[in-house]
Amino acid sequence: MITLSPTAVLRQRAEHLRREGVDVVDLSAGELDLPTPAHIVAAAIEAAARPENHCYGPTGGEDRLRQAIADRLTLRASAPLASSNVLVTHGAKQALFNTFRALLEPGDEVLIPAPYWVTFPSSVRLANGNPVIVEPPAGELKVSPDELEAARTPATRVLLLCSPNNPTGQVYDKTELHAILSWAAACGIWIVSDETYVDLGFGSVPAPGHVEPAVTDRLVTVGSVSKSYAMTGWRVGWMSGPKQVIDTATAIQSHTTSNVSRITQAAAFAALTGPDVTAEFRSLLRGRLSLCESILGPLGLLQSPPDGAFYLFPDIRRFHPDDVALADHLLTAGVITVPGASFGAPGHLRLSFAVDDAQLRRGLTTMATILTDRIS
Repeated sequence: MITLSPTAVLRQRAEHLRREGVDVVDLSAGELDLPTPAHIVAAAIEAAARPENHCYGPTGGEDRLRQAIADRLTLRASAPLASSNVLVTHGAKQALFNTFRALLEPGDEVLIPAPYWVTFPSSVRLANGNPVIVEPPAGELKVSPDELEAARTPATRVLLLCSPNNPTGQVYDKTELHAILSWAAACGIWIVSDETYVDLGFGSVPAPGHVEPAVTDRLVTVGSVSKSYAMTGWRVGWMSGPKQVIDTATAIQSHTTSNVSRITQAAAFAALTGPDVTAEFRSLLRGRLSLCESILGPLGLLQSPPDGAFYLFPDIRRFHPDDVALADHLLTAGVITVPGASFGAPGHLRLSFAVDDAQLRRGLTTMATILTDRIS
């Protein structure tokens, strides 16, 4: 059964509370609290004035944007990529949908390490596949080949990786990633690598194609401009991989949504080829992470700090046995969080620190007070 995304439900609840005049701190947001950089907006305005952009465009995307994406991904690949290896999509969600429709036959299984982004299992089901959730060892947030091999069956077709991870911000280091990719290559399993947050890594984010070139012929990379360029509302993403997969996915898109808006593609091109804003964004997020550490660290809630993205994923079981009940309690206090159960990891909360400092401090302080009151 396909249901509304839990994070979408929380956005609706936040808006409802605001309309009722409730002053809420929203720590559930999966987007930066920043405007899209001015040079990107200017490129879209210029594109909107050109009549050719008022018409249908190529289903696969504007060639200059596809080439810009290919050039960017080549830096993380084992061999140069061409524009024919790229499909421009309506955000990373459509890239995932297209990928699984292209790769899966009914009943094929996709291994999804927990914790996972809420959309991953539904993307697999929409393609008539079966999501198989792979639990990490107790107290850990990353899986190893041991857990993956235990979950593998003759129906296993794909392993879905996300690094930096949503909801944890964890990054698989080179050793961890090599072990996983070597196992996948030996088993003949496809890798779908969601790299939506790769430009928001606080350190090195190893690339699958560099770490284990043997997976290149079975590697599909998914990404977007949404998070790294403050462009969640523009809806431009991509998938990249072997040409036959891209051709199949393009055919699928031709019968669903057709091309992404040519105006927003111009904005995405400006993002990828213009001034680098991601360093400034990373610096801002590091500062906010330090604020989080100052408030939650003394409570022992940052045992696994993030290596990238803008999420914390603390284990709250020492304070409360039920993450859903705790999230509801925090909501009554005006703080919106996402229960870990939504990500396949009960006993945790996802907290976004993509919030201005004053709001972030208020929300975390309120949460800390509620938790310490429970155990005092």
